[in-house]
Amino acid sequence: MAIPFTEPDPTLRFNGAAERRALNAHFTARGVPQSRDGRLLLASWNIANLGAQGRPPRSLALIAHVLSRFDLIAVQELNDDFRAFERLVRRMDGGFDFVMSDRGGNNERLAFVYRTGKIAIDRLWGEVALTKREYPRRNVTVHYRQNGRDRRQTFRNHRFVPFDRNPFVGSFRAGRVDFVAANVHLYFGAFQNSTRETERRKYARRVLEIHALARWANRVNRGGNAWDRDIILLGDMNIPNTERNEATIRALREFGWQSLDYVSDESIGTHAASLSHVGGTNLGNDKTYDQIAFAPESLGNRVRRHGVFDFDNAVFQRKWSQLGRSMTPRAATRLFSRYVKFHISDHRPLWVELRTT
Repeated sequence: MAIPFTEPDPTLRFNGAAERRALNAHFTARGVPQSRDGRLLLASWNIANLGAQGRPPRSLALIAHVLSRFDLIAVQELNDDFRAFERLVRRMDGGFDFVMSDRGGNNERLAFVYRTGKIAIDRLWGEVALTKREYPRRNVTVHYRQNGRDRRQTFRNHRFVPFDRNPFVGSFRAGRVDFVAANVHLYFGAFQNSTRETERRKYARRVLEIHALARWANRVNRGGNAWDRDIILLGDMNIPNTERNEATIRALREFGWQSLDYVSDESIGTHAASLSHVGGTNLGNDKTYDQIAFAPESLGNRVRRHGVFDFDNAVFQRKWSQLGRSMTPRAATRLFSRYVKFHISDHRPLWVELRTT
């Protein structure tokens, strides 16, 4: 069951036109290109509790403005009640439509939003639903810290539990490029650093979901009946970091899938000297939960640029200044984040520009 973020007191009042101007300026600062011929702007965004959270229309308008920058967006955390999402898509500039899945775990749907004049939807649509014979069993090693020491625990012959939310698969065409995209919101479970074994076991389940996704994509990519061998995996994969000993990212890369490196210096924008470094897709700037990954020897050679759009460093600056004058930096950051989570999201969109000629 979704747990919506609540709006802090007092209610935030803001000028929508001014906030959109601030977002546009930040698009430029972060080097997020505009839509143009010969290029595809693909994005993924977990929009927290969309439809389960009572955002006012002016907040939906800001979300729509961010989405309108891109050509094709994989959206996660769309609630079973999709009416707010429909209104949001109607607010988007440039002619957009959407396709969504049925509801899955946590009463959530997955959706693709696409620019109708640029993106054509193709004939393959469905969900990744593995048969019992395809359920993987494997050893899963979880690294964690306890009492100030690095430790690890291996869960032997750990068995896959079916996806909490089946990945939503769609096929698309843009220019000379056609591909299959799998939109995912994978199981979170628990943090790996938990002192409780039952919690670490939940984390191992998360690792197995990622392994099962990558293995499915590898089988389709190499199989003789693939609708399209160009497969993109994208969405909230709940990968906390991309360090080499992190079991989740190793599971994604096990079959050669290449994820975007969006925390390096090359990915932080055109005016990097005057901006904070983007270290993650969460508001805390320290988690790489969201990923876009390409099949080996596939569309990765069409990538022109990519990054994370940290909208939270652009919006509601009057409120941020007000909080900064009245409380400690830590308290101001915590309260400001609550406003951002309620009105927009606790995740940032991840994007990539692909050449389509």
